[in-house]
Amino acid sequence: MDIRSLSLEELKCLFIEKGEKAFRAKQVYDWLWKKNAHSFDEMSNISKSLRDILKNNFELPYAKAEYNQDSSDGTTKIAFKLHDDLLVEGVLIPSEKRAT
Repeated sequence: MDIRSLSLEELKCLFIEKGEKAFRAKQVYDWLWKKNAHSFDEMSNISKSLRDILKNNFELPYAKAEYNQDSSDGTTKIAFKLHDDLLVEGVLIPSEKRAT
């Protein structure tokens, strides 16, 4: 199961169930959504035993930039490879006041 599919409340319940403190859920949640962790081993303020629990029960897939194309007008197209090997493209179109 992708750990990112769980809400903060679901993480809290899971950690309490596993005998961990509820505040650990917030730490893990921050690693997932604020610090953009690509592996459980990066979560340096989490105990090794908890990281092992996470590794044994969850996946932490992430998209990787596969290639990008830059245009003369400043537009950038990036292809992202997902955990299932599918490609998704994104385009960044800059303008004077913002980027789309």
